[in-house]
Amino acid sequence: MFKRSNCPSAKNIIKGLLNKVAFPLPRFLYRFPYLLQLSFLKLYCESTSENGMSLSLRKSIKSVFLISWMLVSFPVESIQPVEIYTYDILPPYAYRNDKGELTGIYIEITRTAISRMKDYSLVFRVVPWSRAKSLVKQGKAFAILPPYFHAHDWLTDTEPKRPYIWPYSQPLYTQLDIVICNERVLSKDRRIWPDDFQGLGFVMFRGDGRAGERFLEQVEENKISLNWVNSTEDTVKALLLERTDCTVTSRLPFAWFMAKTIEQADFQKYKSNRLKLKELLQISKNTGHLAYTDIDDEKNFPYKKDFAIKFDIELYKMKKNGELDDIVAQFIDTDYIKQLMKHNQ
Repeated sequence: MFKRSNCPSAKNIIKGLLNKVAFPLPRFLYRFPYLLQLSFLKLYCESTSENGMSLSLRKSIKSVFLISWMLVSFPVESIQPVEIYTYDILPPYAYRNDKGELTGIYIEITRTAISRMKDYSLVFRVVPWSRAKSLVKQGKAFAILPPYFHAHDWLTDTEPKRPYIWPYSQPLYTQLDIVICNERVLSKDRRIWPDDFQGLGFVMFRGDGRAGERFLEQVEENKISLNWVNSTEDTVKALLLERTDCTVTSRLPFAWFMAKTIEQADFQKYKSNRLKLKELLQISKNTGHLAYTDIDDEKNFPYKKDFAIKFDIELYKMKKNGELDDIVAQFIDTDYIKQLMKHNQ
């Protein structure tokens, strides 16, 4: 019959074994359940008795006991990879740098926040925006970056119609659509959009509808002249060359392309002309978000709620300590932004 008094206490045996382990262990591992202590003690005493097993076998059994106990006692921490779908065609928000690396304001904000969420790792999937929307609508994509808020109009095809994306994170950044004009047109007060801009020439990239329906109506009525170009970069060049009066654009992309353009050999001599460009009006603003699928999410992404909460907490901390502004400053000449805005303040 086994008697506890015949051997040292199980706790002391366990401590002795753990002290031989080459790496540090947390204190809670020494608190072994009482019944398991007794079982361990009985087997240990039998394996170490003089008439018992060989020395090598006893050592093997001790090792097995230790490893088995550690496997039972240690909670296994796993890192959940998350895939976020985005694009790479809109600098400075999301684009590829000269090395081909995905970067940008939205990319770096998201990357920084998730790097502080110890239970998760991040993988970006770059696809056309229409593809990203389709995947999240089908419940095949966990999240997309960086849609505007569309819970009111991005709805399921089947009844009852409901948002197929929910929730949306806190805003990562606020994108401002502005009217920029050459200072030569400032002799007249221009505060009402677009009526106060009749008689002026505009340049915009093809397909851009941010100026609104009333603006396009006045273009059709020949009250405003509009020249379509192929990109924001072409818009910047037309303004630097003073070939037109104004444009409607997003503030940060305009500043980003301006910085790139004036470094080109053919445009360095026009660098001073950028100081003639003034922001006259803000006509709209939209916030970019990290947004999560709400289709089959409990089955496919059971961690969604936990992730969304933790992401918003990290984003809030970044806003409070000024990190978001620091990230923006990595991509944009903030002094030029201030100069551009001066007339509109």
